[in-house]
Amino acid sequence: MNNFYIALVVVFFFVLVYFFLKKSPKENPFNINGSLLWIDRGRSTKPFYNNAFAVFGKPDYLYKTNTGVTAVEFKSRYGAIFESDIVQSKAAALAARGSGYKVDTVVVKTSTQMKSISLPHSDKELFDQISQFVAIAQNAKAGISIPGSPSYGKCKGCAYRGRCKYVSR
Repeated sequence: MNNFYIALVVVFFFVLVYFFLKKSPKENPFNINGSLLWIDRGRSTKPFYNNAFAVFGKPDYLYKTNTGVTAVEFKSRYGAIFESDIVQSKAAALAARGSGYKVDTVVVKTSTQMKSISLPHSDKELFDQISQFVAIAQNAKAGISIPGSPSYGKCKGCAYRGRCKYVSR
């Protein structure tokens, strides 16, 4: 009879653990209420491509949410979120849309700040928000010199600051 009570306690314990784990939400560092759908694993991960707008990119994470998909752009630096971070996240979201992911929100996060941005439903409207930056990137890729927009904070964290003629000192 003693073994019966021990077995009953063990079963009860596992049932409690099962229900506790099942009911607790899956946590993520971005406080997104959803499940991880895709992750950028570095150079081995191919970027997404949107044929209609000739935009490629890859967010750091994609989460499936109740409303669609949230793309996350994570910058490990301390400090502000730059306009270029937002543009990069929107371009990556547009590229992911071209690969079938219905991205409706982007989250940009640094070590100290986080910003969530709702995206327009239309790919054309989203492209219109970033088109001038896409043109600059395409010119740079083609070897055309582009104007710099230096600032102390951006230059401090840039990998090309030693070779850049625009470095803010």
